[in-house]
Amino acid sequence: MRPNGTLRKMMAKDWKGFATGLYDYNILKHIKALPPKQLQINITYRCNSRCDMCNIWQMDTKGEMTLEQWAEVMQDPLFETIEKLTVAGGEPTIHPQILELITLFMERMPRLQSLTLITNGFLPKRILSQSASIAKMCRQRDINLSISVSIDGLDEMHESVRHIPNAFAKSRETLLALKDLQQTYGFWLGVGTVVYRKNLYHVRDVRDWCAKHDIPCTLQVVGFHDSYVANTGQQAELDFTEEDKAYLYGLMEELAADRSLGNVMAYYWNDMIQMYRDGGARTTPCPFATDAFVLDSFGDVYYCLSERKIGNCLDGQTVGEVYYAPENQDFRRWMTRHSCLGCNSACFVHTGLKKDLKKYAWFALTGKLGRAGV
Repeated sequence: MRPNGTLRKMMAKDWKGFATGLYDYNILKHIKALPPKQLQINITYRCNSRCDMCNIWQMDTKGEMTLEQWAEVMQDPLFETIEKLTVAGGEPTIHPQILELITLFMERMPRLQSLTLITNGFLPKRILSQSASIAKMCRQRDINLSISVSIDGLDEMHESVRHIPNAFAKSRETLLALKDLQQTYGFWLGVGTVVYRKNLYHVRDVRDWCAKHDIPCTLQVVGFHDSYVANTGQQAELDFTEEDKAYLYGLMEELAADRSLGNVMAYYWNDMIQMYRDGGARTTPCPFATDAFVLDSFGDVYYCLSERKIGNCLDGQTVGEVYYAPENQDFRRWMTRHSCLGCNSACFVHTGLKKDLKKYAWFALTGKLGRAGV
């Protein structure tokens, strides 16, 4: 099989990362705790959306860290190995010092290669101005920038999901303005859609709209967690009926159909089919089980936002001390043997599959998924 242009480009740029990832994910992680290379920072839990499937907007945000506290926390040498950073929330663009924070993160992460910003797009002018500044900073430091705008339906459907007047019009304005800005700075721009009962039959409309505007669209099937989105109490109203599941499986099969070497996400969607339809255990590798973690605006540290926090860096410990604590490493190993096997999250999956490329290569050649586990 001859690699297509996407794969050739990917391999030419990341061959060292692939080799390191294969070693780290298949050998080294069984010998010692890996230093973190990927990080999500939730810079605020303030949010200007009222989403059905997420209760972050109801959180009390009093006591979130100041810029001075962030600067102190970021002195930790742990951040010096970070290569990929996602800035999220809440709604991160609400933070009045987002540019100062991102500048700080870049200064404290000398190996940073990529930065991702996730936004709901409800503040078009503000987001465009911030994105232009961030794009300039990334260009100066040779950092790849990605911006993802959340859209869960067209027109009234998006408003119904987000409970914000003119939600789709605002997000659309932001997206199209960012697409123009993209011509200047060359960053990646995409749409993220959470799929649940209410919008299931409207997801193809979002994908068609994105295709019309040449904007990639990624899907995430709703998950239920006590932490972060705190939506387990709403599972009965958000989850799919038996009738819905047939349609959901068809959608997954469409996403899983392209097994070309350049489309590593086909592995994930085939994995989701065998999990949802066949009751199998997850096999897709996840960086949060290996070399990623989350830090939030209260100083709380998580290996994964689907699980409990593992400590707080404002309670007398550094982030590194929390991350490497033996009891927390034991908990991470427990995660990989238990909760990770039933997780549907696509967070950082693209990176995980690229690092564990042998798993995807075997799938691309044979159609068979890897062994259970992450």
